[in-house]
Amino acid sequence: MHTHPLSPERLAIFVPFSKLSEEHLILLCHRIEICQEPEGKEISPRGDNRSEELFLLSGRVTVFAEDGSEITLSAGDNRSRFSLLNLRPSPNLIVSQTETEFFLLDSDLLQTLQAESSNLSLPLTEILANDSSHPLVLQFYRSLIQNKLSLPSLPEVTQKVSQIIVDEELNVDHMASLIAADASLAARLIKVANSALYRAYGPISQLSEAIKRLGLNATRHLVLAFALQVQLQIPAANWVRKRQLRSWKESIQLAAICYVLAKKCTKIPPEEALLAGLLHNIGELPLVQFAAEYPELADDPDYLDQIMQEARGQAGAIILHRWNFPEALVTAVQHVDTWFYEPNSKDVTLTDILILARLHSMAMSERSPSAPSISQVPSYEKIAPGPLTSQQRLEILEDARDQISEIKSIFNR
Repeated sequence: MHTHPLSPERLAIFVPFSKLSEEHLILLCHRIEICQEPEGKEISPRGDNRSEELFLLSGRVTVFAEDGSEITLSAGDNRSRFSLLNLRPSPNLIVSQTETEFFLLDSDLLQTLQAESSNLSLPLTEILANDSSHPLVLQFYRSLIQNKLSLPSLPEVTQKVSQIIVDEELNVDHMASLIAADASLAARLIKVANSALYRAYGPISQLSEAIKRLGLNATRHLVLAFALQVQLQIPAANWVRKRQLRSWKESIQLAAICYVLAKKCTKIPPEEALLAGLLHNIGELPLVQFAAEYPELADDPDYLDQIMQEARGQAGAIILHRWNFPEALVTAVQHVDTWFYEPNSKDVTLTDILILARLHSMAMSERSPSAPSISQVPSYEKIAPGPLTSQQRLEILEDARDQISEIKSIFNR
């Protein structure tokens, strides 16, 4: 059985979730994974007593009843918009007739959603938070779910470039004219194209030449990455200001490690991994605004770190979903603090790169002694980047310190 994340749009097709808000769907979809089974596989045996509901996403299944009757259901049928397991123990046998996709969801959670679906003030905080959660986290989730937060938005020039870059008729000169509207952004792209990371034949001075050298996809990721610095809003409280600046510095460090790790060990575009590193703590922006209302946290930075790690992934997922970022990037940010996240995918994902890069970054700074060693996490086995040093650091990245410093200098301006 292989699994991969479920998108909010697919989740909304099913009746129990159709009335939920966008925020509910985003938060829930990352607690669910799609399961795949081949033709002829028994999906649910007669007498199945599991505490989960089953929803059909694709393919066709046959349901064999106790009385000998049978019915075939196809994904998209009206009946398949409901759970195929609604009695305990189940009197039916369910067998896949084609290659099939489905997902499972805890029955108690589903009943709560069904009972509250007409009320968008659903206390999903009780699901997302835990008994020891700080009041900040609980109130943050309530505001998030009720759509009361002002979440970051992308600058206009970035939105235009993001839209145009997927256009089949894309013209490099057209993109250059849009980026040129922001002189600072244009200058930074030319600087990157002339850096040791991309320099091939000689220096260039034209924006269109820089875009050609970087490539369209890399340009898109770099434009979005540079735009993040514009989003850093500095509040009045000094301790909150310091927290945000530290967060940005950490994201630069992680982005550089992600870039090198992706380039040396995977087929994932390094600029895409770089962007994941810069975005890994984007959820802290609205969280820090909330933290400013709790001045006692100024004297307890370790506790503040715990609060950020508990909620920033959920907040980051919502922000990136609103920005229409790819699901792989949303998932990576969602699970940035889930060390043992394992979607059973054979291919390396952005999540794997981000988790491994974080552990390496923490080993370099000797922070968070409670974190596992790099060799313990599933992502290490998938990427297989080589041996570790005696300090539990990746040798391949230790040898790339100059390249990491080069990348960090691009964003530290």
